[in-house]
Amino acid sequence: MNMQNRHIDHLIARHLDGERLSDAEQAELLDWLRSSEEHRRNYLDAYDAWGEEHLTDTCFDAEAAYRRFTERVATPAKLPAPLPLRQNRPLRRRIVGIACAAACSILLVTGFFLRGRAEQQIPDIREFARATEAPAYTEKEVQLVLSEQKTVRLEEKRTSIRYDASEIHINEDAREPITKKEVAAFNQLLVPYGKQTTLTLADGTRVWVNAGSRLIYPSAFDSHSREIYAEGEIYIEVAHDAARPFTLHTGKMDIRVLGTRFYVSSYGRDRAQEVVLRSGSVSVAPTGAPERGIRIEPDQRASLDTAGTFRIRKVRAEDYISWIHGYYRFDNTPLSDVLARLARYYNRTFDCSPEVGVMTISGKLELNDDPGEVLRVLSLTAPIRFRASETGFSLCSAQNARKEHDNNPNRMPMENHDPS
Repeated sequence: MNMQNRHIDHLIARHLDGERLSDAEQAELLDWLRSSEEHRRNYLDAYDAWGEEHLTDTCFDAEAAYRRFTERVATPAKLPAPLPLRQNRPLRRRIVGIACAAACSILLVTGFFLRGRAEQQIPDIREFARATEAPAYTEKEVQLVLSEQKTVRLEEKRTSIRYDASEIHINEDAREPITKKEVAAFNQLLVPYGKQTTLTLADGTRVWVNAGSRLIYPSAFDSHSREIYAEGEIYIEVAHDAARPFTLHTGKMDIRVLGTRFYVSSYGRDRAQEVVLRSGSVSVAPTGAPERGIRIEPDQRASLDTAGTFRIRKVRAEDYISWIHGYYRFDNTPLSDVLARLARYYNRTFDCSPEVGVMTISGKLELNDDPGEVLRVLSLTAPIRFRASETGFSLCSAQNARKEHDNNPNRMPMENHDPS
């Protein structure tokens, strides 16, 4: 075994023992996970294996786990000994254990902190999000990922998903049973461009998920806390439960509540992430820095910039959640921001010239099935013209469009709905 492998093994043993690793050491382990498809598969198999186990021991023997791991490396064909967490595992589980490469040892990568609690543990959701690649959101269907082996694909433009104790209700006319493995595993909801989904979690919390977004959550929360992870744009109404505080994580923020309604935008490409409070109270902090947290009040927006600084502004919260009702409401919004939203909603490209991008618009914009009609409505309030292509639309100012046509009268004219 080379020195690098011994170093990784040492980090594994420390992590399984519940010792807090430094940021550099955690990053090193995550790099190890991402460096090999075999490492990733071992992790996923281990995740499934752990998910079907109930932690019945009051403490976890990290030395034994480390010994099994090193024995596994030295003799790959060796049958791993049964895990000490539960006796007399079914034969099927033992077979999976062989493929897992000493499952309980690999579990460290996603933050399975086994610290002597008898209750089944749930891994750190932020580690899981970092260890799983975000999709490109170009799929045609909404994907509900229940486990590594099971994904439900939904073709409708708008879907509704609701969890209860034993089933997942999809659009209220289809049901998907929840297996024991899927209870322990994190579920993922992947909403591509051009789609929207409403999700009701097992605790009654409702989440509206907009196009180009990802949500990670357990199918059932534990008895101490509720945590989910979001990328993209969501509106959430948190079910009140004082005994189980609710935390929403994004790539840059941690938002903690008891019961409230708020909006979050955390698209990876956007320079700033923001949270807008509709009712109740939330505290929001940069990821990993709770001491820098702030509280916001209803109709306030907290934006976190790239420097890690929050800026608070008074807004109308209703304007930020209008999309759940089928329209956008804007207030002196740059047209470039408007077009970025339309691009995600319709899964089309909306290119504009610089002079169009800095124009601002205000008002209500109905979202129907025809993006061309939406642009025609926009052209009633802004001096723009547009041209359709196979993949999307190109926009320029009405003045430049006239100049372009005068210089080339044979060119296809851009559409214009100037009321004059």
